[in-house]
Amino acid sequence: MSPRPDASRSGRTGWDTYRAFFAAAVECGLAVALWRLPATDDLYAVASLTTVSELPRIDFRHRRPGFVFAPFANERNVALRIDADLTCAPDGVTLPDSGDRHLHGVRQRFCTALHCYDDGSQPAPRWHTGPAPLQADHAASTAEFTGLVQDAITFIQDTGIAKVVVSRTAERALPVGFDPTAAFLELCVRYPQAFVSLVAIPGVGTWIGASPEVLLTLDDSALTTMALAGTQRRPEDRPLEEVRWGSKETVEQEMVSTYVREFFRGADVAHVEETGPRTVAAGNVVHLQTLFRVALPEDDRLHLANRVLAELHPTSAVCGMPKQKALSFILENERYDRSFYSGFLGPVHVDGRSSLFVNLRCMQVHAASASLYVGAGVTADSDPAAEWRETEMKAETVLGVLQPMERPISDD
Repeated sequence: MSPRPDASRSGRTGWDTYRAFFAAAVECGLAVALWRLPATDDLYAVASLTTVSELPRIDFRHRRPGFVFAPFANERNVALRIDADLTCAPDGVTLPDSGDRHLHGVRQRFCTALHCYDDGSQPAPRWHTGPAPLQADHAASTAEFTGLVQDAITFIQDTGIAKVVVSRTAERALPVGFDPTAAFLELCVRYPQAFVSLVAIPGVGTWIGASPEVLLTLDDSALTTMALAGTQRRPEDRPLEEVRWGSKETVEQEMVSTYVREFFRGADVAHVEETGPRTVAAGNVVHLQTLFRVALPEDDRLHLANRVLAELHPTSAVCGMPKQKALSFILENERYDRSFYSGFLGPVHVDGRSSLFVNLRCMQVHAASASLYVGAGVTADSDPAAEWRETEMKAETVLGVLQPMERPISDD
């Protein structure tokens, strides 16, 4: 992980060190992100010695490593970047000294706290709390949410648009002794195929999630993005390849896939490798997924990544189609701020790779409670009661770490 260390630990990093890294960052008032990529066992963490950077847009041509955290849509619509000034990776902790006098003092305080915790002292569970939401529990009841779904169906019928994704929140009390790092680790165990994250930023708050949806990934040869739609409870009595889908879900998935194909055509990108649709598991639910991969030279790859963010976010899986009309309905009718729910997040230029995910199956942690965010894709064929049940299923992903199940569901 860049930058290279002038102080590090040898040997593979253990979980206690990641936990100490997060606790030390919070104690010192630093922004910190901890994550695990899908289908891996490797954890990573970064912390910034300065305040987070506000980015009107992400430009992948700027190769500074860090972790970005972007909202769904709001008035300012800026992404936040936690610079990778301090890092924790499988091969050790990296704590370079920039030479800046002020930053040197912050670094020293962090090193002292990290050393204390990493030597066996158990940090008290702490996290950054953000401003209280204006309407934390809007559309939480069955009647409110099904009414919103019915309004979306009527809007679709009146305008002829294809899809609108509506969402709601639910407030839950935190259990006694709640530890965000323990919740993060439990999500890693429960959902090995998800992108699991714990992000804590002073003045913004703390978010935990396990997302199944790739927005884009960049490696040393290709860009990958995804079309994800359709939801049903994961069957316990048969394998994924035998899951059957109804017309509503298959049409919804094809809408999203068509949108991505049209984006690539509009960007004059040829030779797109398409895989799917196939059924994939995300804990207690399954989705239909199609992957799109494009191999390009580096400059073209970075330029295309910029276009993906500019044109595909917010994705049709969290907004609707056409995007602008669906977005207008959401902003006028949901009547609450989604904040970072259904935005995007992930590492950029860390170990030569960028991986951004749609912020789904997530919750914001307050002082004594958590706000859970869930949504459902609405089409002309939707049933309001069924969409409510879909959000209830999705909420179980993060509810499990507030109310642990005896036999966790894995998304293997």
